[in-house]
Amino acid sequence: MLRSQHEGISVVRQPWSLSRRIVAASLTAIVIGALLFVAAGLNTEGRIAGAGSTLVNPVLQRVSTAYQSYRAADRIDLKNQQGESADWVAGADVIDYDPVGSIGGVVRLSDPAIVFAATDVPLMPAELDERSLVQFPLINGAAAPVANLDLGGVALALDADTLAGIFLGRITNWNDAAIAALNPAVALPDLPIAVKHRADGSGTTWIFTGYLARSVSWTEGQVAHLDWPVGEAAEGTTGVIAAVKATPGAIGYAEIGLAQRAGMDLLSLVNASGMAVAAGPETIRAAAAEGFWSADSGNSATASAAGGGWPMTATVFIVMRRDANMRETERALAFFRYFFAEAPRQAGLLGYVALPPAMVSQVEAYWSRVFKPQS
Repeated sequence: MLRSQHEGISVVRQPWSLSRRIVAASLTAIVIGALLFVAAGLNTEGRIAGAGSTLVNPVLQRVSTAYQSYRAADRIDLKNQQGESADWVAGADVIDYDPVGSIGGVVRLSDPAIVFAATDVPLMPAELDERSLVQFPLINGAAAPVANLDLGGVALALDADTLAGIFLGRITNWNDAAIAALNPAVALPDLPIAVKHRADGSGTTWIFTGYLARSVSWTEGQVAHLDWPVGEAAEGTTGVIAAVKATPGAIGYAEIGLAQRAGMDLLSLVNASGMAVAAGPETIRAAAAEGFWSADSGNSATASAAGGGWPMTATVFIVMRRDANMRETERALAFFRYFFAEAPRQAGLLGYVALPPAMVSQVEAYWSRVFKPQS
């Protein structure tokens, strides 16, 4: 996560830590996964199964499609499984990704059929060690507040105090004095605010509440799931977008690319430098510019609100089992290696920012240390 330098932050407030939630859910996941695995006839050749973050899903699917074309054109003899590629992957080369949310993806990693999880909520080193997991960054993305308002194309800006006040139920109308003070040139409607939020454990919620936590009035902290004091719950990012679009005066939060493609208006935010900034490739890139990743801490960090940076910027992480079948691991790493090469071409089109080359080199060097070929 693009945030301050900590060794890790618990995903769920005590007493239920992420690891305890995972343990509680894993038995069910293993049983269901095993049954599905058997029902499928163990026919997983060419399928790299993953689950998790809804934020990363659009770019993951786009690069997956490009990867299939790339592999098909690699002069490989599919019938005999021979060719020029040293890391041959079966003809299907399908990334079978289920965007169940960051928390759900980590839970489903207990299923042996799931090769990787994608999460916007980095696991702490202790949790990684406890479950013998490996974690590395994949790409930078962002969330943003979205609203259903007819302002004639004028941008509306909120700060952490005002946004927290809305999601705490203390600011209930769009013409509230606190909103007006931030937007003196905007003709605000006399319209009730209808709050929409995620029902499921979500990395997007983690990103969103990270910004709310900058307000002294927000005492929940940065969390992936909580009992919201006000509003209507919806499943997944698409559910929140649909709920906001269906309700005049509604406000919610979503991954910026999905929101923009759905025709939603993104609200601007005041960052830690006191600047009102809009979400976009340049402000996400500014937030990610000083990012770094440490294999020892397992986290990525940056001063995401510095300068003109977008304050709801995030890093998406991949989590894999350290002791998984090496054949499956190698096939997944071949895809992620291609992802790193393709991301600079695809990321900006979808509202993401690729990792800098130096960080990609760090990640690939990390793979060689933690994933050992089977003898």
